[in-house]
Amino acid sequence: MENVIKFHDTYYRPDNATLIVVGDFDQKQLDAWVDKYFAPVPKPNLPLPRVNITEPARAGEKRFIEYAPIVPLKGVGFTYLVPSEKSDDAAALTIADIILSQGRSSRLYQSLVYQQQLAASVSANADLREDAGLFDLIAFVANGKKPEDVEASLRAEIKKLQDAPVTAAELEKAKNQIVTSQLRQRETSLGKSQALGRATVLLGDPNRVNTELDRLQAVTAADVQRVAKTYLGRPKIILTVVPEGKKDMMLTAGGGDR
Repeated sequence: MENVIKFHDTYYRPDNATLIVVGDFDQKQLDAWVDKYFAPVPKPNLPLPRVNITEPARAGEKRFIEYAPIVPLKGVGFTYLVPSEKSDDAAALTIADIILSQGRSSRLYQSLVYQQQLAASVSANADLREDAGLFDLIAFVANGKKPEDVEASLRAEIKKLQDAPVTAAELEKAKNQIVTSQLRQRETSLGKSQALGRATVLLGDPNRVNTELDRLQAVTAADVQRVAKTYLGRPKIILTVVPEGKKDMMLTAGGGDR
């Protein structure tokens, strides 16, 4: 409890908060409520700590194998270091994520699940944050299939994205998906507030809420290929999860450690 109280006193404070109000409200009434409920909250004398540690660049590919007691399906995951959400490449990384894994017509689903039937499910995610983020690919291996075959297929799909531009149809579809999703979000007051909060806190500029869709719409096939080469060509971490006691399921592809 002492740790919880210390954390609250350190970080839950007026100079580390963003208040967002969305809806049909009277400005004078809102100002009065803000003065009433928030003005009395004191600013602590404690300094506001900021995390300034930067994850170092990866010197080479690393492999980890985890054994878990209850694992119905084996899993294979890749992670790559990518820049923050403020980066000029954030929009292209988001589009690459959608082309790879959004829906049953996506590249990863069509290749690993539908055609090769190597995976029960597969996903990609451009996990962009205020600081550096991760681009990850995760596949759950289908029954009777080998993790090393799934790994090889994931590598092949990444190489395909790097070697040739995505098609015009893929690019248009990805943009339609993300723009539709964001517009639907903004149809509600909650969605509007979340979009404003993201722009204010993560991007450092509330006006970015009005320009993000333009950034996504401006992404080209060459942009997607470039970020795939730049970031997905860097050293990655490969994680394999298998049931306990199944040492024979450990990956050997690519010269990884046993």
